[in-house]
Amino acid sequence: MTCIRCNHSPAKRFGYYGRRRIQRYRCTACSATFSAPAAKLGTHYTDPAKVSQALSMMLEGMSVRAISRLTGLHKNTLLSLMLTAAEHVRTVLDSHIRNVHVRYVQSDELWGFCFKKNRRVRVGDPAEYGDQWVFLALDAETKLIPSFVVGKRTRETTRRFLLDLRQRLSGERFQLTTDGFHFYERGVEDVFGGTVDFAQLIKLYGDYGQHGQERYSPGHITEVISKIRDGRPDPKRVSTSHVERANLGIRMSLRRFTRLSNGFSRKLANLEAAVTLYMAWYNFAKVHGSLRVTPAMEAGLTDHVWSVAELIGAA
Repeated sequence: MTCIRCNHSPAKRFGYYGRRRIQRYRCTACSATFSAPAAKLGTHYTDPAKVSQALSMMLEGMSVRAISRLTGLHKNTLLSLMLTAAEHVRTVLDSHIRNVHVRYVQSDELWGFCFKKNRRVRVGDPAEYGDQWVFLALDAETKLIPSFVVGKRTRETTRRFLLDLRQRLSGERFQLTTDGFHFYERGVEDVFGGTVDFAQLIKLYGDYGQHGQERYSPGHITEVISKIRDGRPDPKRVSTSHVERANLGIRMSLRRFTRLSNGFSRKLANLEAAVTLYMAWYNFAKVHGSLRVTPAMEAGLTDHVWSVAELIGAA
């Protein structure tokens, strides 16, 4: 071991300290005592292997409290690690998902909520309380999710999402299919200016036959209406099936989106961090069942399957 003060080598072992019995060393030249530099994630000195394990559990659908019980990490530590890892992951997404070549893009919104649902929101509550939506776009061929935004289901969030999508694509003409959300019609025109073949797929649902106003399963589809909004989209490619399947994957992999549970986010920052981690893990680290590679590999953005440690910068 080399002394961290005078760079003299070697230093001798000099006992242990702390509950974890960390090895201490003493320099034979300057008599300084020190321990081996510990790997850390941001400002956290938690074992990187344990951090990767905890975040992997989170991305596989486990709740924060369950992860805390299994790993021994405090729940506040887990949330802090999640926020720190999400900051690093965001830089990975911003640097790698650029100039993406796509031909068929599908877009949809995934519902969730922060702290309480809309019907429980009161005057004076923070603006982040209530329903929150994940806007996401998916390439139907590579299954890559190049863009996503978390926010209210408003015109401003829709425009922010479309602007982010445009910045990450190569600029070539492609076909865009969305659901029937009305803000898409004007938003796509303002952002893309007629450079995409745009269609909307509107699904009409019937009564599922359940008692009362509760609904625990979606209603059956009674009619599907396809509307051409701009350009000449291929009718056979007007679909949102792939992105809706991606929505199911999010609900299965993130506890915060599990319905009829108490695993929802209490802070918008935590919700955004969890979604950011999932999107990076889905694109770079999760092998797609039908592709046999990750979506990022299929799109030519990387040449290997990333580990969670590599993804969050703990490798």
